Amino acid sequence: MHYVAFDPVHQGDTDLTSWPYERRRTALEALFADHRLEAPLTLCPSTTDPAVARGWLEWTAAGLEGLRFKQRVHP
Repeated sequence: MHYVAFDPVHQGDTDLTSWPYERRRTALEALFADHRLEAPLTLCPSTTDPAVARGWLEWTAAGLEGLRFKQRVHP
């Protein structure tokens, strides 16, 4: 079993829900890097490239259920 992290809403006592997604994503990436987190914790891949996102839809054999779209500059 893996836990896939894609969008943090809290960091410690700090509520991140008002932060733009781009800032929350940066905080999540820093958390994984700073703490050297690894399986069973997994950082969800992220892209702004439509071709890459289309390619991910071919991952159904790996159990991919869909894609999540977020606006980068809005909460």
